[in-house]
Amino acid sequence: MCEIVTAHEIVLRRGWLSLTPQSFQRDVLDRCFLVRFEAGEFIYVVGDPPGGMFGLVSGGVSVSIAPGERGPYFAHFARPGTWMGEAAAITGQSRRVGLSATRDTELLHLPLQEIREIVEKNPEAWRLFALITIGHLDMAIGASDDLMIRDHVKRCVAVLLRLGGCRQASPADFSPIEVDVSQEEMAVLSNVARTTAGAVLRKLEASGCIEQSYRRIRILTPDALRGMLQGSQT
Repeated sequence: MCEIVTAHEIVLRRGWLSLTPQSFQRDVLDRCFLVRFEAGEFIYVVGDPPGGMFGLVSGGVSVSIAPGERGPYFAHFARPGTWMGEAAAITGQSRRVGLSATRDTELLHLPLQEIREIVEKNPEAWRLFALITIGHLDMAIGASDDLMIRDHVKRCVAVLLRLGGCRQASPADFSPIEVDVSQEEMAVLSNVARTTAGAVLRKLEASGCIEQSYRRIRILTPDALRGMLQGSQT
């Protein structure tokens, strides 16, 4: 269980808030408080009214979407340092995605009224909040590009790296990365059959790149996985 000081240190070390000016960081953190969710508990769901933002401190968060006729279904896994919920705060519209805790999870919560007070004091702060959305857009563009990879093994590897937050590079303080995802979810995200996803994951495990357990994959060698994506695609 995190103390508030430790929570601040985590979000200042990685993710969106670490990229912003110190004065803005202090404005945000002074207005946040810690909230806790048990495994399987919803933080909010698609269609909920607009609310505040959440910065993930410990645990894991499943991001679900329902953009068309299907859904909601699992689309991404958020790791500590990730901030979510800014779109509804910026637009005043309903939640576009849903969030749920995949394990016991702690987040910093910045209420909607506190966001409004920050931007009333400094209207330019909207640009800083919008950086979160730009980061999410970059990730969505990359995910769409990865789904165009024709080789199913490479496509699965690219999806796994995205879920682990190491699609482009490994964290400076790298340690094995745990991703809360099942084989069935990996199959859906990679647009392959479940048996195909299982075969790919077993192959990666046999090569020492990952370890598998129930609804969880541990990435051991992200550099090696990224190396598999280089070269021509089939």
